[in-house]
Amino acid sequence: MRGMDSQEAVQPSGNAGATGSGRTWGRRLATFLAVVVTLPVVVIVIGALFPPIRLIAAIGCLFESFLTVHVFLAGVAAIALAVWARQLGGRRATTIILCAAIAATVGATIPILALSRTANRYGASISWTAHLRVAAPGPRAKPDQTQLFATVDGKNLYLDIYLPAQFAEGSSTGTAAALSAPAVMIHGGGYSMGERSDGRNWDRWLAARGYTVFDVDYRLDPPVTWNLAAPDVACAMVWIVSHANDYHVSPNRMLITGQSAGGGLAMQVAYGLGDGSVASDCGGTAPQPKAVFALYPPEDFAMAWNLDMGIPPVGARWLNTGYLGGSPEQFPDRYRVTSPVFHVRPGLPPTLIAAGALDHLVPFGGHTEIVEKLNAAGVPNALLSVPYGEHAYDLAWGDLGAQITRKVLADFLERYLPARE
Repeated sequence: MRGMDSQEAVQPSGNAGATGSGRTWGRRLATFLAVVVTLPVVVIVIGALFPPIRLIAAIGCLFESFLTVHVFLAGVAAIALAVWARQLGGRRATTIILCAAIAATVGATIPILALSRTANRYGASISWTAHLRVAAPGPRAKPDQTQLFATVDGKNLYLDIYLPAQFAEGSSTGTAAALSAPAVMIHGGGYSMGERSDGRNWDRWLAARGYTVFDVDYRLDPPVTWNLAAPDVACAMVWIVSHANDYHVSPNRMLITGQSAGGGLAMQVAYGLGDGSVASDCGGTAPQPKAVFALYPPEDFAMAWNLDMGIPPVGARWLNTGYLGGSPEQFPDRYRVTSPVFHVRPGLPPTLIAAGALDHLVPFGGHTEIVEKLNAAGVPNALLSVPYGEHAYDLAWGDLGAQITRKVLADFLERYLPARE
């Protein structure tokens, strides 16, 4: 009996073996998941906080621009998975993963805190629900109308129109007191891509506040369009003036705005109409805008070329060559005509510039350069620097930088160009 007892004692039961095997596979699964979640968070945080190379920095800033809190929550999930793996028997490798997850999660709080401080500075109320949702809620924002505003050199140019609620519903007769300020929106895309209404969330946001928005076409390269794009925008402005009564707008109270290349065109047109460097290519006289709002605009093309800015595979030199034809040394006059920084003078309209502090495509130094010149010329202006923001940081409508920008723009327009006189 003792022999039998002893033999039974040294042989594991089937249940015990299954439990050990299940625990081993559970540890492996938890470790694998911890690695899968931890690694991207580490790359994003290192890219945003300690950029070793441009590509990793761009990746980090893009994720921190659009998914600031999501990155932190992913770090928390990575910590939980690493702790689970340790509880299932993980040792050295699991400890390393856990330490990396903790360090990355702590690092992920830095952009959140920086953006929260910026929001407090401008009195912006952050909707964390909207941020977690990322995209704008509700149906796709479509224009109320689309109109042909010109045919230039055989190219049809259109504009999408977003009407204020009362005009869209047909409840206003458009008396003088009810005239709204028209807003000219210019899309981005490096002067070679994009199309009107790419910034439709901004279009609807402005229309909801009483502005009548005209989102316009302009000719894209190739071939080079440095002398075509701005005149096309001015042509659209002439069309708006000629149809002011149809849309109940006050053409002498015009906002001009755009994103990226569109922001650069907005500034070029607003500043160039008064010094003769910009004129409509379809006749007529475009009105001087009363306010400018430019999102991450290129104000100095030569600066971007010399710094060799870019987010691989797209670079400033490639974009400049398509738009301007070549380098600043080859075409100094083209660079001077198209760069708003060379057209600053007293009497320009109030200007708001908003840009990501870590923009890898358009140099932030160009924004500070033009602000210094605007200040010296006595032109009212403001520069919003979005912490850890990348180029096009506002494309995710719910992201923290976009929410802050909307508050800053609302205050700017209330001060300089309300929707109604």
